[in-house]
Amino acid sequence: MTRAISLALCLSLSLATFSPPKTFAEPRPGDVYREYPWRPEGKWQRVTGPDVEDPRARAHLPNAVNRITIDDLHQARRVEACIEMLLCHAGTVDKKIRVGDGPWIDVPEPELIPGTSGEGPPDSEYQYMRYPCVPIPLDQIREGENTFEFTCGPGSALGGWWPQWLLYGVTFRVYYDSSKPHPTGEIVSPAPGAVLDERPRFVARAAGPKPIRRVDFVGLYDDFDWEGDGNYRGWHGRYLYCRLHNHIGSATEEPYEVVWDTSWMPTQQQPIQVAARIVDAEGICFVTQPVDRLRLARPYSVRMYKPYDVPKRWSTRAGKRHECKVDVDGDLATAVAAKVVMVTWNGVAADAIGIG
Repeated sequence: MTRAISLALCLSLSLATFSPPKTFAEPRPGDVYREYPWRPEGKWQRVTGPDVEDPRARAHLPNAVNRITIDDLHQARRVEACIEMLLCHAGTVDKKIRVGDGPWIDVPEPELIPGTSGEGPPDSEYQYMRYPCVPIPLDQIREGENTFEFTCGPGSALGGWWPQWLLYGVTFRVYYDSSKPHPTGEIVSPAPGAVLDERPRFVARAAGPKPIRRVDFVGLYDDFDWEGDGNYRGWHGRYLYCRLHNHIGSATEEPYEVVWDTSWMPTQQQPIQVAARIVDAEGICFVTQPVDRLRLARPYSVRMYKPYDVPKRWSTRAGKRHECKVDVDGDLATAVAAKVVMVTWNGVAADAIGIG
């Protein structure tokens, strides 16, 4: 049997080999919610430690106080802020968010970094792009305009004397009681337990008191860690400037269907689950129950090889060179294609990216 090879590399992130499903705050089947997006002016916003002494760092202070309007708290039950963050200065710690005049709230660190893929602790010295969701007490949010801001503190390495990270966007997610009017629906094809080929077709039924704007399909499976938290097996999808990317696909009109290109998806050892997020014209979202026990069967196999000995402080600039290791086993004579998948902050500026 011929097979393809996918070398999963991440140049700014340490990845673990054990990958339990995500357990932090995020939409679950049956949830009813609305998303309020915010993005900074320009490409990003700096968050600098307020007590830094270096004049180059102090030039970026004070940190911005941002504003967002949240116009519907009727029947609200909880709120979370989903942050698009880049840890650019390795060693920066104590990353926090504050809404209004409320207390500072910790932005949780990824539990699976460095795991067994990195060179070892401290975990705060591994650079990453990830998307943590932080619960915000409901009583700290008011209907109308809200202010919010971020901070951080000194730790080690570059983050010891210049603590800083970058912010690309924030999505405030307000969850409501299930009695709030909302769209409903379900995935009607394929059926639970179905066998998926290379390009399976997914179809959802959606309706509600308001017109349907979009149906997003998301899956639980083993693949490249797009979310940057060290977890290969999870509900895959990430936000870029508050828009969903790297999910199965989206449909904007009936029939709500997508074709999933699984050609480079690693051969799965566990069942796959797929759910749909239905969004109506007013932005109210509903998550369907997942279709489970799905199996992937193709006339070929795909192996994903994960890196190890990923270095801390991987910031390859000004003639520097960094490397990690990947062990490729098996009979390469049967391989027909290979590719490297990586996450970089500015890969297009690299002089060379190689395998040796």
